[in-house]
Amino acid sequence: MDKTVIRNCAQKYLKLAMQYHAKSSIESAVAMVHKAIAIDPDFAEAYAYLGNTLVTRTRQFDEGLQALRHAIKLAPKDSTILYTTGWCEEYVANALEKPRRKHQAVPENAEELYAIAKLHFLKALKFTSDPQLIGDIEDMLDVVAAATGQPWQEE
Repeated sequence: MDKTVIRNCAQKYLKLAMQYHAKSSIESAVAMVHKAIAIDPDFAEAYAYLGNTLVTRTRQFDEGLQALRHAIKLAPKDSTILYTTGWCEEYVANALEKPRRKHQAVPENAEELYAIAKLHFLKALKFTSDPQLIGDIEDMLDVVAAATGQPWQEE
């Protein structure tokens, strides 16, 4: 089958996943995004969506971060995927520092996750000219700096 046809089909499943997500049917959303990935295993946006959803909605931190990092391997210069991954890494680091609810364990500690998130944010800055995304990335770099006590900008 043609790559364009495959991607279009996978995009339809990703769109369905987002519609289920909007209705708070997270289990169905995850099932749909898995179908998108099964059809198109190189669909970076689907992996990013899956990872973000697993981290933020089901607290499957390890599986979610693995999916996000796989998305980066597929699209290493996609600033949105880099930002989303960094955001989720910061989210997990914060959850490890201030545990409130049960979650899936990750191999990294909070300090390591903050450092990895910072790297992803800085890389995202290199690949975008979108002022809104730049502002969001810089805001998250400030959050990481506040959490770690280490500035992100060179003095």
